[in-house]
Order: sequence, then structure tokens, then C-alpha cells
Amino acid sequence: MTRKTKTKYVILLFFPYFTIYFLLQSATTSGYNLLTDVDIIIPFVPEFIWVYHTLIPVFFITTVLMIEKKNVFFSAMFSVFIASVIMIAFYTFFPVFYPRDGHTEASLSGLMVELTRTIDGANNTFPSAHVTFSWLLAFFAGMSAYAKKNRWIKPVYLSWALLISISTVTLKQHFVVDVFSGMVLAMACFVLAKNVVYERMFATN
Repeated sequence: MTRKTKTKYVILLFFPYFTIYFLLQSATTSGYNLLTDVDIIIPFVPEFIWVYHTLIPVFFITTVLMIEKKNVFFSAMFSVFIASVIMIAFYTFFPVFYPRDGHTEASLSGLMVELTRTIDGANNTFPSAHVTFSWLLAFFAGMSAYAKKNRWIKPVYLSWALLISISTVTLKQHFVVDVFSGMVLAMACFVLAKNVVYERMFATN
């Protein structure tokens, strides 16, 4: 499968997701508050914004450049699709809203946080899409032929997914429960895709 073809699949997968995501974001002005004492204790660290914004480029690098086998690629796409449907369902029927008052800083990182918030609102937080997609990427990157030849790939991806998860709470974009729900969702979709697509539909490719 060519990189051009894989790019088309990725765009076709994410276009409807982000369209619905931002429509829901503009239509939802309130929701459940899942703030806990742990969320309050976690400090605001605007420097994590640079980690936070690595998701999309790493997604394209992983799916288009790194993953070469058709069965691994379609397993990843299937898992992302299922996760997207489940997240949209939660955003629609269980809207969660993060209270961000006071979390700002006069710095370049702080400015980037503010710019990000003009696009990425305080709703659509449960489960965290950043956490879900980053862990799915880590799982499937570890299945790639490239990772099998380079043992450092898997721990690097897992560490990156952990940093993404940390960034969501230190930037006050998500509640702690959003992170854990995103990790559980990623694991469930990975197992489902691995059993349904990877081992059955494209097992010989």
C-alpha cells in the first residue's frame, strides 16, 4: 500500500470525526464537572503544550510512514474508527466541561495554550481523544516491522503516550478521569482490532 493511499484513508477517517467534534464543541456550552482533589493538586505547566501538539504529526508519521503491513494499518484504522464513534457518543450524551478559570501564564508557552483554547474548547473532554489516540499509536507502532527491527521504538512510543497523557492534565485541558477512561478505551479498541482485523481479516497479509 502506497503512502498516498494511506494518507487518503487517514484523512477520510478523521474528516467526519473532527467535523462532528467541532460542531458539538460549538453547540455545547456546559456539562458535567468531574473535578477531583487530585485535579486541583496537579500544577498548571504550560510548557507541556509543545508535547500536547505532537499528536497530529506523530499520528501521520506512524500511520503513513512507519506502519507498512496492510493488516497492521487497517487494524489501526479500525481501532481509531471505533474509538472515535464511542467518544462522539460520550461527547453527545454525556457532555463534560472543564472549568479553566485562572489557568494562564504570561510566556510563549502560555500564549500557545491560550491560542490552543480558542480552537480546542473546554468541553468534549471525556474520554480524552489525545490520550486515546496516543496510546493506540503506541500500541500499533510496537506491532510495526520497523519496531521489530529497532527495539527502542516501542519504549519511546509508550513514553511519548505517557507524556501526552500527563500534558492533558497539566495543561488543565482534561480531568484525571478523562485520562484513565482514554487509556481504557484505547486498550479495548486495540484488543478488538487485533482480534477482529489483524488476526482474522488480514492475517495472511
